[in-house]
Amino acid sequence: MNFALTVLTVFGVCAVALGHVVPPKAVEDILEMNALSRAATDCVITVRSDKIEPQPLYLVPNGGFWPINGKGQMVVGVGKELEFFCPSKFAAPFTSETTIKAKCVDGKTFKVGSKDHSFSEFKCGSWPSYTAKKIGGSCPGGILLESGFNVGSRFVKLSTICFNEQIEATRYVQHSLVPGSDFYQTAIPRVTFVTAGFFGGKNVDNLYTQKKQQETITKSLGYDSSKFFDEKKSLFLARGHLAAKADFIMGSPQRGTFLFVNAGPQWQSFNAGNWQRVEDGVRSMVTKRQITIECYTGTYGVTTLPNKDGKQTELYLYESGSTKQIPVPKIYFRIVYEPSTKKAIVLIGVNNPHLSLVEIKKDYILCPDISSKVTYVGWSKTDIIKGYSYACEYAEFKKKVTNIPSLTVSGVFV
Repeated sequence: MNFALTVLTVFGVCAVALGHVVPPKAVEDILEMNALSRAATDCVITVRSDKIEPQPLYLVPNGGFWPINGKGQMVVGVGKELEFFCPSKFAAPFTSETTIKAKCVDGKTFKVGSKDHSFSEFKCGSWPSYTAKKIGGSCPGGILLESGFNVGSRFVKLSTICFNEQIEATRYVQHSLVPGSDFYQTAIPRVTFVTAGFFGGKNVDNLYTQKKQQETITKSLGYDSSKFFDEKKSLFLARGHLAAKADFIMGSPQRGTFLFVNAGPQWQSFNAGNWQRVEDGVRSMVTKRQITIECYTGTYGVTTLPNKDGKQTELYLYESGSTKQIPVPKIYFRIVYEPSTKKAIVLIGVNNPHLSLVEIKKDYILCPDISSKVTYVGWSKTDIIKGYSYACEYAEFKKKVTNIPSLTVSGVFV
């Protein structure tokens, strides 16, 4: 005997029809009931695998950036809203919108009005623009700025910047690293640095070109400076990020780091050498330990090269008469500060591959070296080309470098 056997599951109970086929309409009704019986799950967006370009800003409604958890995920609870922002409007199907508040339905599905949309549909027509602005008040050796994004009537902050307008040098940039920081989105295209209305209308991009920087330094030293430059060996001055691009998890905030007030002239061999090891090591450590830290990344002093008479001469990217601006820093530093324990350490790199070890020990070691205690940075500390590097206690460093924020420190962060 032949039987047509159909097995359907409703609420986990099997219904068996023998001798006939269940009508299609009944199948649809049963499947719908089954779907309704399953509890909806939170919307979980994995930031690396769910990357979108051009990317909107992902925001807490009427607030700042949506937090990323320690697994590199944005988690939006069922029924909660996520705000998407595209200043130049969204791509289809939201071409008339700049701001959308969408409610999590389930998984990667969000509801706008009465319609459901997948997360991947929320895409910008172009990348959000970024800027920096004065916020009032002073800081050691400068004025306070904030970098970030204009979102309607509010400003969504990326970092706080201490900037000296007279010599056009950034003292330090403050930003946070969180447990999910090492899950930053990869392969986000680099963009052109912008002045954001600072630097007195100068073409700063041109000042950083290898041709122009050599011209400027040659004039300052009084002889051909080409012997100090070699592109193949990364011996040229790059636009050195202070708050690193990869220190921000999502693509749009990463692009927001491309501000000249978030950069300084940095020898590329150091930029891609020990300084990158510092950035990578700190970020990886924060995720491994699942902690939150504050970074204060800055510059100190002006590095030198010998002029035609053998006198050490300070280097600047811009010189006009007696006006000297955009100094080439003597050192770069990063203060790593854990607010919950009030512990801190200062990681330091020498920004001059043309020095001798004698010159470094004489003029560039500012405090007792405790770098042997640092296990999370894979640097080549004594490699001068990659940037001679060391570490200090916060209090010892502050004795020499006063243009840093005053922190309440109770111990050494290692």
